[in-house]
Amino acid sequence: MSIIPNAKLPEQSSFSLFERTREDLELSQVAEEFESLFVSQMLKQAHKSKLAEGIFDSSSQKTYQSLLDQEWSRTLSTNASFGIAEAIKLQFKNYMNQSVKTPDV
Repeated sequence: MSIIPNAKLPEQSSFSLFERTREDLELSQVAEEFESLFVSQMLKQAHKSKLAEGIFDSSSQKTYQSLLDQEWSRTLSTNASFGIAEAIKLQFKNYMNQSVKTPDV
């Protein structure tokens, strides 16, 4: 008798743990990095839109803020999905399947 109940997994699940290939993992990593980059740019634009300079603003504070934005973007894109990485995965998964099936002649 099995402790784990029989779970019904979707047959066409392209990113299930059982069907992952090296290309799928690489695609996932690239898609998540792109989402992180997008969130980083979004945070950078949010900081640029401030109305006035602060008393303690300096070039070192701006450098620190950009590094902090990069880390926040990685954390946000890892823990809270914006859907960008998922859309990229779905779009390019079909392209990868087509390119693998067509032989080079």
